[in-house]
Amino acid sequence: MGSKVRGSSSQRSRRRSGSCLPLVAVAALSVSFGCGTGDEPLERDEVPAFPRPGNTASQPGPGATDPNGAATSNAETSAEAPSSEDPTGAAVNESTPTEVALVGGEMAPRSAGPEQPAVAPPVVPPAEGTPTEPTPAVSGYPENTGAGCVVSAGAYGTPNPNLPNPFAMHDGTIISSVDQWECRRNEIKKDLEEYEIGVKPEPPQVQASFTGGTLRVQVTTDAGSIALTSNVTGTGSCVVIGMNGTSNLVTGCRQVPFNAGQVVQVSTGNSDQPPNDPYYTVYPELWEEAPYGGTPTTNGNRKIGDYSAWSWGISRLIDGLEQVKDQMGIDTSKIAVHGCSYAGKMALFAGALDERVALTIAQESGGGGIPSWRLSQDFNQRTQVDVEKIDNTNWSWFKDSMLNPPRDPDQLPHDHHELIAMIAPRAFLAIGNPTQTWLSDESGYKSLVAAREVWSALGAADKFGYDFNTNLAHCQASASHTQSANAFVNRFLQDGNANTNIANRPTAANYDLTTNTGINWQTPTLQ
Repeated sequence: MGSKVRGSSSQRSRRRSGSCLPLVAVAALSVSFGCGTGDEPLERDEVPAFPRPGNTASQPGPGATDPNGAATSNAETSAEAPSSEDPTGAAVNESTPTEVALVGGEMAPRSAGPEQPAVAPPVVPPAEGTPTEPTPAVSGYPENTGAGCVVSAGAYGTPNPNLPNPFAMHDGTIISSVDQWECRRNEIKKDLEEYEIGVKPEPPQVQASFTGGTLRVQVTTDAGSIALTSNVTGTGSCVVIGMNGTSNLVTGCRQVPFNAGQVVQVSTGNSDQPPNDPYYTVYPELWEEAPYGGTPTTNGNRKIGDYSAWSWGISRLIDGLEQVKDQMGIDTSKIAVHGCSYAGKMALFAGALDERVALTIAQESGGGGIPSWRLSQDFNQRTQVDVEKIDNTNWSWFKDSMLNPPRDPDQLPHDHHELIAMIAPRAFLAIGNPTQTWLSDESGYKSLVAAREVWSALGAADKFGYDFNTNLAHCQASASHTQSANAFVNRFLQDGNANTNIANRPTAANYDLTTNTGINWQTPTLQ
């Protein structure tokens, strides 16, 4: 492995992001193909980013995707006609899901906590532009109310082709209460940190100010200090944090974009991880160069993936918002996160790892987002169509140990229906795009159906939705997508009464949407 160069210039020229799809030539259609919150254009010469050496990525199947991940067969790009909506802004579903219910053990297998300490309220600064007193680190904290649970990651190495039971602790105990769910979700967090993204540190000291429309959050640890800034726009008491730009789906809220590069570099055309990224000023112990014989930047980091660092940064932005909420006139119980493509994954991890996020909108997140690692591999083996999966996603986003050699998805103790489920019972909306084969929306849909059972068990099924209804290009929201987002914003950020019973399934000729396979567990009612 030491002789294998992870990031030579020739390799970088062949890499692209896992789910940030390329521009497609479209006659008579002028759009900006976004790959973050929908506002950032793609680079026209962007090409695939394959894994680092020691990990051979699968190649696209014929007629499925080109090497850049774009659909090459029958991917419509014409503008979608506006859909109707009811007076509340709720989406009018154009397809009704017919999947088999997962309750009561009707699903066939695919194959033969402790009380938490009270947390003091956030400090409110005295006047605009005046820095607050630092908020000290605490052992129990609002972003993770189950932080006191004594849990550990599950073991890797036991083959399980089915989706793991989100209600089963690693010792086999089936949870039966809402309180137990807090500890179960922290087990899933441990799994993600151990096998995918690395540790997300507990809250450090934060000092915020808001002046001239700019939020500034100074974050300090024993090792150093960095500043996060955000140019705040828009009106309203609710907040949307766009991933690397303002959100083009959430309206009527204050826009507080998260600038990801202020934490770690965004690498989509390659898998670079610079050791001098700001994050390692405050957490130098989280950098360890991988031994691939290149430069530190191209070799990358063995200890964490970028989604851990970005999730931490978004949480620190929320810390700052808590401190200056009176000055800004915002309600910090009404915070949304939204992103598309690699930033759709970013939004998903942010919402899963911070309970202060009231609404998570993960748009076209692709592998490493809503799809199951297991089911994406199954889809590839069944159809020979390449999709983003555990052996060909971007190496900078996840831990080196997940990718070299690539983990066998069937031997992981978790899967991404459980990452999604960490958001429960808070509001969640997934937006997909089956015209973009690389996104693995068959797997994403089945993963969502499994995750939805956690919302059902918690009595919060109306806070969960998905919409795959589009024929547009990557990260271009259809009328149906916009209506669905409006409904969730109205209901969960603006105290409206929109209908959020939204379940628009994907459609594609090679999709098998049968949902009575892969699940061999029952759904309890959590009291």
